[in-house]
Amino acid sequence: MKVKGFAIGAACLASMAVAGCTPGETQPDVMTDGAEVAHCGDFRANPERLAEMRRSDEALFKAVRGSQPDPAQEAKKAIDAGDYRLAAATTPDGVTTELYDAQCRVLGGLRPWTVRALAFVPDEAAALGKGPDDKVTDFGRRYNAAVLSDPRYPYADICRELDRAGTSPDFSDAGEKGIELPYGFAELGPARMAYGLGAAARRGSVYDINVLINRDKQDVNSPDMFGMTPLAWAVAYHRWPAAEALLQAKASPTGGSCQTAIDRESPLQVARIMRWSGMIRRLRPLVTEEEFANLRQKPRWEDASLSELNHALAELKDRYDKVLSQRPFSRHDVLFDIDAKGNSTSCRMEPGSNSPEFDKELCDLAIDIVHWAPARDAFGTPVPESAKLVVGIGGT
Repeated sequence: MKVKGFAIGAACLASMAVAGCTPGETQPDVMTDGAEVAHCGDFRANPERLAEMRRSDEALFKAVRGSQPDPAQEAKKAIDAGDYRLAAATTPDGVTTELYDAQCRVLGGLRPWTVRALAFVPDEAAALGKGPDDKVTDFGRRYNAAVLSDPRYPYADICRELDRAGTSPDFSDAGEKGIELPYGFAELGPARMAYGLGAAARRGSVYDINVLINRDKQDVNSPDMFGMTPLAWAVAYHRWPAAEALLQAKASPTGGSCQTAIDRESPLQVARIMRWSGMIRRLRPLVTEEEFANLRQKPRWEDASLSELNHALAELKDRYDKVLSQRPFSRHDVLFDIDAKGNSTSCRMEPGSNSPEFDKELCDLAIDIVHWAPARDAFGTPVPESAKLVVGIGGT
């Protein structure tokens, strides 16, 4: 009998969707089309708005490849319709506006629905700053320039011309220290009440916030195209008085009515990303204990080390082939205790195999090879926690 092949996987008990909360990490993007979520106050939950955007993008895509539309006119048409998305290219790593001379400072990168994608660009072309079609690239650059220069554009502190953006921030130590300014640029530009509650929150203008709420009846819990509510922006820009004014107006710490505390864009999660303990304590009484507890984050393994472990186990499997093949195939939990620095302090396999020697060698390998990001509590502080991997062993 041959030993059935096995691999390590399925790690981190009950990992939360926001695991890590550091730039570059991905999580599932959910866009629900349907009347049952129409109460969200979020255009991404409005099927008619989404269909309109899709038709508009398809028409622009065809026009750019056919005739030669005027980028300035197309930009004006979009802004007239309240569409502030920039032109972008899609790459194997996601979407980017930088090939079209614009940069947006948005934690985790831009989502597909925040841009108007004009082309797919392979990695090698993107690295050179080139698109596959000079005509499309020229259109995208001129389109973005027109959008960014329009006085009605409300996100000039979040997206700007590439030559004005400066060096991208270094988030390499964000996992330890948090992120001081997870969104946007420090230079906000002039405030305009017409830009709405989000812009007023980013600028910390309590007066504008109160006017927009009391006079214009603007919804304090309506997410914008980045998924951010005004309260989330106030937190991201460290505007305590603005956040307090929004909370007095019943702004939700969990964001829009279809968001939760663990969504990356929720105000509470943004405060956690920033390690802003004072704001977390201010928001905590306004959510349920379950919602607050869900901010906890289990340890996370590093993909490269897990791959290395699988290779090492191939050799271990061969050495124990005769012993392991005597039992039916079954799955086993490899259980770890992880300290606050991400080090494995213990390992055991449950249930054990029919070879204690194999179990010990497996654990020794796992402790030596697998690297972990430590667990974090609801405030983002590293804490000791348990974790597991799953291994399948035995005969066919």
